[in-house]
Amino acid sequence: MMRFLEKNPAISRHSAHPNGRDFIVGDLHGCRAMLDDALAQVSFEPGKDRLFSVGDLVDRGPDSAGCLALLEEPWFYPVLGNHDAMLMAWIDGKTKDRRQRDYAYAFTCIKGWQWVKRFNRVAQYMPLLERVPLVRVVGSVKGRFHVAHAELTNALSNDSWTDALLDAGESAIWDLKHFIVGFDDMGTWKDHVLWGRSLIVDFRNRVRKSQLLPSRHQESLSRTYVGHTIIPPVSGQGPLEIRSHVFLDSGAYQAVSKERDDMGLTLWNHTENCGVFMDAKGYVSHFSSE
Repeated sequence: MMRFLEKNPAISRHSAHPNGRDFIVGDLHGCRAMLDDALAQVSFEPGKDRLFSVGDLVDRGPDSAGCLALLEEPWFYPVLGNHDAMLMAWIDGKTKDRRQRDYAYAFTCIKGWQWVKRFNRVAQYMPLLERVPLVRVVGSVKGRFHVAHAELTNALSNDSWTDALLDAGESAIWDLKHFIVGFDDMGTWKDHVLWGRSLIVDFRNRVRKSQLLPSRHQESLSRTYVGHTIIPPVSGQGPLEIRSHVFLDSGAYQAVSKERDDMGLTLWNHTENCGVFMDAKGYVSHFSSE
C-alpha cells in the first residue's frame, strides 16, 4: 500500500508557452465566482491561455465544489495546497499512516467536514487530486518559473531548492527531515512545500528589529509563485517578493465573507509581468513588477 501523498507527483514540468499567456492565481479557498470575474477582467482565453494555481482550492469560502471542478479543465494547472492535502487525508479515512492521520485530524480541526457533508460527490475528485503535483516547473531558460504552495527555501537553515536540484529530480531530498516553521513540527520537504512559513517569519522578524531585509531574488532559483500566507499586494507595487518567492495569497475568502475590506484575489500574468487584484465588491486594481 502506498503511503499518503506518494501518488502525487513531486514535480511536473511544462514547456514554455509562446502562443498564449500564463496566469497564476492565489489561494482560492472556494471563491470560484471571484476567480471567474477576475478571468473575465483579463480576457482569459481557455483555448489559448493557461492558468496555474498555488493550491488551496478548498475550505473556508462558499464554493469548494466549484473550485474542485476546475481540476477537470484542460487549461487549469494547480499544485497541491495543505488544505487540499487535508481533504485527501479525510477522504482516505482511518489508516496507519501517521502523516495521513495528522492531516485528517487537522481537517477536522478547521471544520472542513462541514462543507464536505453538503457535497457528497467529493470523493469522486480523489483520483484527480492524486495527480496534482507538489511543484510545477515551467520553461527551461529565459522566463522560467515555478509554482508551489508554501515555499522552496528554508530560512532557518538557508537550505533551498535550486533550478539545478529541481531539474535533477533527486528524490532523496524530499525525505530529508527537519523542523518546519508553520508546520511547527518535524517533517520532510513534502510537508514543507505545503506548510512552510520560514521566509515570511524571517521577513517579519527583520522588519520588527529594523534589520536588513532579505533580497528579493535568490541566486540559482528562478521566480517561484507561492501562496499559503495572506499578504495583499501593496498598491502600485505588486506582490511581496522574498528570495525569488512571489506571494500571491491575498485572502480571497476573507473578502467574500466580509471579514476584511482590504482582502481579495490576486491573479498574476507572468507573460506580461503584471497582475490584477479584485476585492469583494468587484473593484479591480492593476499593478506590475519591476
